[in-house]
Amino acid sequence: MNRHTAYRLGPRDVLQLVYLAAAVLLVGFIGLFGFALLFNEITIFFWMFLAGFLSFRHGFIQYRNRLAVSGTATAKATAAAIGLAELSGRGHAAGSPAPITGTPCLFWKLEVLQWHTQSKRRGWRRKLERSYRVDTLELEDDSGRVLVWTRGAEIIPIKRLWRSEDGNPPDAALRLVAGAGLQWPAPSSRHPMKIIEQRVERDAPLYVMGTLAERRQIPARPPGVFPALLEKWRQTTPDLQDRSFGAAFTFVGHGARRWLAKDLSTLSPSWSPPAVDPHQVLLWKGDQGRAFIISGLLERDALTALSRRAWLSILGGAGLMAGTLLVAVLKLTDVIR
Repeated sequence: MNRHTAYRLGPRDVLQLVYLAAAVLLVGFIGLFGFALLFNEITIFFWMFLAGFLSFRHGFIQYRNRLAVSGTATAKATAAAIGLAELSGRGHAAGSPAPITGTPCLFWKLEVLQWHTQSKRRGWRRKLERSYRVDTLELEDDSGRVLVWTRGAEIIPIKRLWRSEDGNPPDAALRLVAGAGLQWPAPSSRHPMKIIEQRVERDAPLYVMGTLAERRQIPARPPGVFPALLEKWRQTTPDLQDRSFGAAFTFVGHGARRWLAKDLSTLSPSWSPPAVDPHQVLLWKGDQGRAFIISGLLERDALTALSRRAWLSILGGAGLMAGTLLVAVLKLTDVIR
């Protein structure tokens, strides 16, 4: 008897394939129809104006954070009051070495960008991006230490930049570029490249502003409806009870939602507060929309960085909203004529 008898599709198998194919086409059609409703010649002005408004609003949040930093007195680690607190000292954790400089860091981010000259996609394009962040660290000053849970913090790092116009970067950078299948261009190349390394160094000066609270005051689930929905969404798995078209459609729909949840998981990582004594105090993001900043720079440098971010967002958002309104009015005028 031949053990390798070819498997033959029966009528029921063919029917299941038809069900799945039809479900895929239907889900795809619904997705395209929804995209066409949301993004067309008319609604694009709304989305551009909304993007400008969100940028404008983000700028004011940054400016509010700057005011909080400048108006809050620096406290000692063992004497800070519960609530919004500002601490300054040195950061300690296991950390990881930065990819280029090799400096032990609490946080680092590496970007490799290259200039492209195509008319439609002219500008800097990201070729490689890597990052690292400790989940918890300890900030130490001359009074003692306090735990910091870094989830959701706005990082103000030290930046280091290497450009191809200036010659070759360190050997570690060349190895990293080559490992990504890229080639470091010559100084005269029409497609220059640059490497940006951002880092917050370990055992170095550290500035933190956040909400000081006891561990038991941190909720067991993410604050807010959207993160909680994402957490529940990622844990959902389809339970098929039959092989009908409805079950096939449910299967494909769940697959699309799982893909979307996976794509968004980088924006909403798993909620896992530190496993410490319930009465231990720690700094975290809080649930009242307060500033949460971790900076590898001194306070005055952090203020400068926050001011720059705030005004870039405010002016950029205002410009985008004004430009969108102007183009929309011109389009409407042409239609009326």
